[in-house]
Amino acid sequence: MGHAKIEADPVEVAAKLIRRPCLSGAEGEMADAVEEFLNDLGYREVFRDRLGNLVGIIGPNAGESVRVLFDGHMDVVPPAGEWSVNPFDGIVRDGRLFGRGATDMKGGLAAALCGVVAAANDLSHPVAVSATVLEETIEGVALGEVLDRLHPDAVVICEPSGMQVKVGQRGRAEVLLTAHGVPAHAASPERGRNPITLMAQALSRIELMELPIDQTLGPAIIVATDVVSDPYPSISLIPSSVTVRFDRRTLLDEDAQGVLAELLAVVDGLDGRGFSAAITADEVETYTGERLQVERYLPAWVLPIDHPLALAMTSAVAAAGTPVELGVWGFCTNGSESAGVRGIPTIGFGPGSPEEAHIIDESISVEEVRTAAEVYRRLAIAYAGEAADDDERHDAGHRGG
Repeated sequence: MGHAKIEADPVEVAAKLIRRPCLSGAEGEMADAVEEFLNDLGYREVFRDRLGNLVGIIGPNAGESVRVLFDGHMDVVPPAGEWSVNPFDGIVRDGRLFGRGATDMKGGLAAALCGVVAAANDLSHPVAVSATVLEETIEGVALGEVLDRLHPDAVVICEPSGMQVKVGQRGRAEVLLTAHGVPAHAASPERGRNPITLMAQALSRIELMELPIDQTLGPAIIVATDVVSDPYPSISLIPSSVTVRFDRRTLLDEDAQGVLAELLAVVDGLDGRGFSAAITADEVETYTGERLQVERYLPAWVLPIDHPLALAMTSAVAAAGTPVELGVWGFCTNGSESAGVRGIPTIGFGPGSPEEAHIIDESISVEEVRTAAEVYRRLAIAYAGEAADDDERHDAGHRGG
């Protein structure tokens, strides 16, 4: 079995992590700090992959796959606005830890680092913690590298959840809809076909779209977030095309091609040379220099509330003295990769309120960080300890009997 070298206060660990500024694509200094913590805490195997993710494994080294992986991301969004504290000082005031990333999500990552290793002596199977990169840029892609190596039986996303147990999330498609026109001099508009007018008609139709609703995840959403002409700026010229970027929040059983086909069907028949639609695909670069071409389609996912992972999580939350509340995230997480793409049982729980993320004077309750660490400790034991073995033996006997 794995043995932790030291005990650590997750609040102190989170404060130290806050003091390592780490925007997306520049997480190297933060990764060095996480690697140091993993080694000091006593994780028996620590590695950094080609994308720069850090992983620590605890528990027996029996040559088996990881029973459960706890995931948190290292990157943060830039601080903006006038703060009352330095965004990267990591100070505690009035029971709250302040700093960029306190809620999203260095508090959750620190709780996982400390809580999981505290379970080391009670584990019968390997458990891992990953600190991943680029989540604020493109959720799930970096976690995929970890999943390829570890093949965990289950995944816990430690994003801020308001201490709710999150059993799912809507997905997201970033869609570009382009209206194609005929360019002409603005003094002779009759000689062209204006794609701006065409797109205005399209937007009116899209506003009236009937989108699906899921009993657990709620309604699908489509909202325009950007518009640009080609050329831009188009001065004294009717442009050749106009493109609108849409944020489309998706539900279960939706896919990229279906989202595009649905959108094109809505605008079909409008005058002009027509429309085209595509999912955006941008290149991102990690701090290790790896370049990835990433399609921005993130699937939705839901874990049944009677799944063993959900039952184990709710039991761990209750045993840690926290009221058990179930919910779903309205935003995307790395769970889009583990659950949405790969079908790995995935659940979410983390300290901090999602509404506290990315704001001026971002902060997190120190009590919640410590409670989350205890929840993670209990869940690791429940899912990868002797109690889990007893449950498996009972289930096997029941199936055979």
